[in-house]
Amino acid sequence: MKRFRDTFKATAVAATMLASPWWCAAAQAQDTPAGQAGADNAPADGTIVVTATRRAERVSDVPASIAAYSREKMDDQGVRSVEDITRLTPGLNFRRESRFSGSNTNISIRGIQSTDGAATTGIYIDDVPIQSRAVGFSSANTYPKVFDLERVEVLRGPQGTLFGAGAEGGAVRFITPQPGLEDYSAYGRSEIATTRGGATSYEAGAALGGPIARGKLGFRASAWYRKDGGWVDRMDRDSGTILDKNANSQDTLVLRAALAWEPAENLRITPSLFYQRQEIDDTSGYWEELTDREGGEFRNGYRQAQPQKDRFYLPSLNVEWDIGPVQLVSTTSWFNRNQDETRDYTNFDAELVVPGNPYPTLDGQIATGFFGDRQRNFTQELRAQFDNGGPFNVVIGGFYSTERQTAYQRNRDEYIDTLIQNAYGFGIETFFGTGYLDDYYIYDSTTFTRTRQVAGFGEINYELTDNVTVLAGVRVADIKVTHDQYAEGPFGGGVIDTEGSASETAVTPRFGIKWQAAPDTMLYTTIAKGFRPGGAQTQVPSLCDVDVQNLGYDQSPDTYDSDSVWSYEAGAKSALFGNKLTMEASAFHIKWEDIQTSLYLPSCGSSFIANTGKASSNGFDLSLQGRPVEGLTLGAVVGFVDAKFDQDITVSDNTIIVEDGQYVYNGPRWTFTLSGEYAFPLLSPDRDGYARFDYSYGAKAPKPNPNTYDYDPMITNADETNVLNLRAGVKHGPVDVSVFVNNVTDSHPRLGRYRLFYGSPLLTNSTLRPRTFGITAAYRY
Repeated sequence: MKRFRDTFKATAVAATMLASPWWCAAAQAQDTPAGQAGADNAPADGTIVVTATRRAERVSDVPASIAAYSREKMDDQGVRSVEDITRLTPGLNFRRESRFSGSNTNISIRGIQSTDGAATTGIYIDDVPIQSRAVGFSSANTYPKVFDLERVEVLRGPQGTLFGAGAEGGAVRFITPQPGLEDYSAYGRSEIATTRGGATSYEAGAALGGPIARGKLGFRASAWYRKDGGWVDRMDRDSGTILDKNANSQDTLVLRAALAWEPAENLRITPSLFYQRQEIDDTSGYWEELTDREGGEFRNGYRQAQPQKDRFYLPSLNVEWDIGPVQLVSTTSWFNRNQDETRDYTNFDAELVVPGNPYPTLDGQIATGFFGDRQRNFTQELRAQFDNGGPFNVVIGGFYSTERQTAYQRNRDEYIDTLIQNAYGFGIETFFGTGYLDDYYIYDSTTFTRTRQVAGFGEINYELTDNVTVLAGVRVADIKVTHDQYAEGPFGGGVIDTEGSASETAVTPRFGIKWQAAPDTMLYTTIAKGFRPGGAQTQVPSLCDVDVQNLGYDQSPDTYDSDSVWSYEAGAKSALFGNKLTMEASAFHIKWEDIQTSLYLPSCGSSFIANTGKASSNGFDLSLQGRPVEGLTLGAVVGFVDAKFDQDITVSDNTIIVEDGQYVYNGPRWTFTLSGEYAFPLLSPDRDGYARFDYSYGAKAPKPNPNTYDYDPMITNADETNVLNLRAGVKHGPVDVSVFVNNVTDSHPRLGRYRLFYGSPLLTNSTLRPRTFGITAAYRY
């Protein structure tokens, strides 16, 4: 029945692929003036306009390292998610853990990476931050899917002045298209694809915008659905029977609506609503013992599915009021997110009782963990932007936010008492010190965190001469974090009832010089500070006490301090040979202090956060794009990141926590991408054929340090990655139809090995989606 439903949906999408361009064309015919209403917000030469400095500028004019992707460019490169953006952006790293359901993710920029505490990378929808704090054991960011976005901006380096705490290493901004008051615009995209050894994937979406009352009231609305077919099977380890083929499929629905109202010529009011729902049927992690990577057969032996459901809605209100040379901008938002997942704890509980044996020994043996995370964030920003065409332009503003985050964890295992009896001859109460909760639950925890932030910021740009501009800015933020946890059950050693708080004032300045050395060449240097607030945290279970004491603590700490970075960057942007070659380059040195670090407790599989010393991150990025002959575009982007600790951190018995020279960053040090596209007339002047390739490379990630207390020789970071994608198609006016092959070589690197406990024979891993063939139809007006 499931296969029939998927086939039916895929057939419906194929029909939509044929129909959607003509549906959009019909919408276009509704009294649409001629022009470029649906084009990206860019000059005629194709340069992307960004708002990384809170005002619209060409990306080539901004004195900062920015990767920007327009909607059409992302369509051409097959971008559908943040993982795809990472593949194209050196210096940006995204990692998904292979353990349990695989929901825990980490995103970092320029090596400023941490899996715990507040985020190091800001995630924004327009001007609204949506990143989450690591609370409990299940919190992870959510990321907007890539449909009907005007552009995506990746801001490398700390953005503490204009974007605040949470953008310590940089920020990723998903910018939505605005309603049109004068012209109509339309966009549609459909796709169907098949993956080697996996199920069919398909999508369909459409967007329409334009005036309701011309010059006064306009709208933009979009809807998009995507089914990603699975390719990892869940099987019975003992019998070899496939329990669920292609189990790791996922469904995503995105809806967005916005209105723009201009009651007066200089006043624009834009309410909007963004909704996203993602449902993942099972983990994409595989068991190494059950998998044939070369044969393209990826399997795990979990006894139950591990589904995830993540949905959010984001209503916001943006008001822009132009008063001569001053523009006032107010952004008010409410971010409401619910994340729920189920994890299979059967192997974890089995090995907790009998070390070295993670496999079930009882008929029907199952243990389940239920996890959830709730975010309720209110933000209000008010800023004034002054630019009268003179030597000064100024941005000043205020920011207020309250972020409420609640995480729960409930573990149920009706078999663990029998396991303990069989192994040791006594029961659960003797083993843990307390017995079951109701209905065989062994752990029930709820953690509540509230972060309140009040900040003021300002930045001034002053033209010293016609070609030299200096900038200076600062942000002052008062931040308070409160934390409450209540937990009970044998796994926690009884009742845990804790609370804590932390507060501080952060000052994050930024300074820079921009020199327009020639009309098409700009040099710059910046110094900037980034900041990440401290916080309070959950106590680890009493089973972890020995590990905690071995690290020099009487008990796991209730709070941890803030950390901060100072970044020093120099760069250049240039257009040469009549704009046939463009170049952007930057080099950076970052000092990171009091790093919030997760300390792993190997005997119980838990961890806590502590501040561990200093580190430095050094590197560069270089982007080249050339148009050597008409119709041919070539691109190359190279990035290097070298992030290491600068000192030893040891405890009283000389146990090494971190070591001088140890890598902070477990992503690839070297990354580069190569791309090329050739476009040519095809039978008529308004019809073009094109063919393109995109190749991305990531070097093998550094090995874990063998001298640290938690070193496990079986745990490895990511292998070298090589991904080649090909696409060819035809563009006829607003219609674009193409065929593609992703992961042409069917590369399957190991992206991160994990095991539950030291010495466990059960090794899990993850890899790239296998080779995928498909066809895409898009419409842009």
